Amino acid sequence: MRFLHISALKSGKQIQDLRFSQIHFRELLYIANNCPKLYHSSLTFMSTNLNESAQLTFFQQVKGALPPSISLVDALADLLKLSNDSVYRRLRGETALSIEEISAICIHFKISFDSFIHSGTDGQVNFSYHQLNSGENSFKEYLLSIKKDLEKLAQFPESQIIFAAEDVPVFHHFEQPLLAAFKIFYWNKSFLNDKELENQKFDVKLIPQDLIALGKAVYEGYTRVPSIEIWSDDTVNSTFKQIEFYWESGVFKSKEDALAICAEMNQMLQRISKQAELNSKLIANGKAVNEIQNYSLYHSDVMIGNNCILANTGCARASYISCFSFNSMVTSNQSFCNETEIWLKNLIRKSNLISGVAEKQRYRYFKKIDELMKKLIAKIELD
Repeated sequence: MRFLHISALKSGKQIQDLRFSQIHFRELLYIANNCPKLYHSSLTFMSTNLNESAQLTFFQQVKGALPPSISLVDALADLLKLSNDSVYRRLRGETALSIEEISAICIHFKISFDSFIHSGTDGQVNFSYHQLNSGENSFKEYLLSIKKDLEKLAQFPESQIIFAAEDVPVFHHFEQPLLAAFKIFYWNKSFLNDKELENQKFDVKLIPQDLIALGKAVYEGYTRVPSIEIWSDDTVNSTFKQIEFYWESGVFKSKEDALAICAEMNQMLQRISKQAELNSKLIANGKAVNEIQNYSLYHSDVMIGNNCILANTGCARASYISCFSFNSMVTSNQSFCNETEIWLKNLIRKSNLISGVAEKQRYRYFKKIDELMKKLIAKIELD
C-alpha cells in the first residue's frame, strides 16, 4: 500500500490488515501526530508484529553510519534517553522500536526509512536532493556539507571514494586560491544567476575569504580519503571553456587576470599528475599526505556523461548523482549502490590506469591537456 488515507481508517483493527513495511513512514508519523488514539490502539499490534530481522537490519544500517570509535549502544542511549539495557533489548529485537524512536534515529543519523523499506528490487529508490541556490550563504552551506561528509568518511579506516568525473572533481580546484575564487565566481554568476554578480567582472575581492578558506578545508578533507578517479578526454574541457568564454565575453578585467587563472589551473593539473605518479594525494608544498597509497587515476576512452560518486565506509555505501550542474541526488539504497558499483568497476576495467607505474600512459594523457592549455594561453596573449 503506497498511499494511506487517514480518513479511511476507523480503528486499530483495520491497521492489522496492513503490513508495517507497506506503510509509508511519513504517513505513520501523521497517524502518531494527528490521530493519537488510533495510533496508540494499534501500537501494541505493530510492536508485536514488527519483523524482528527487519529491526536488526535497520540497526545494521544505523551502525554503518557511525564511525568505529563510537559505540552504537551509547549513541542510541543518549539520543533516545534510554538506559543501556533498554537499548540492548531493542538491538536484540526483544522490544520493537516506536515510531517516535525510528523518527529520531532517522533524523539524527540522516538515514532514509523509505530506502530501508524499499530495497530497490521493487523498482523504487528513494533519494535525498541536495540543492544549491544563489548567494554566499547557500554556497557556504554547500561547501560545509561536502566538508562534513569527507570528515565522516575519513573516520572509517576502510573508506573509499570512486569518482567517475565528467568534470574535474570539485575538490581539486580549492587547493589553488585564485582558481578557487574564479570557479566560485563563475558558478555563482553563470549557473546560479547571482544578482549581485550580474554586471560584475571577475575580481578576487568579490569572493569572501572565508569561502576560499572553507574550500581549502574541503580539499584537505579530500586528501584524507582514499580515492579512485576516472577521467575522460573531456574532463578538463569545462574549465578551459569557462576561462575562454569569460575572456571572449570581456568578464576578465585584464589579460593578466585571465593568464593568472590559467597559471593556477596548470599548477592544479601538475599536482594531480604528481599525485598519480606517487599514487598518493598531495597537501601543501607538494608533500604526500602519508606513506599509504591513497590515490588511483584512470583514463576512460568512453565518455562518462555525468559525475557519479560511490562513497564507501566499509560497512555502508552512498551513491551521489549530479544533476543541474551543481545539485545532487543521494541514496544509500543498497540495490542502487550495487548497480552503481558494478557500473563503476566495469568502467574501470575498460579504462587505462595512468597512475603508479603507468608512466607512458600518464605522460600521453597530460601532454594532451598541456597542449590544450598552451592553445588557450596563446589565444589570450594574442587578443
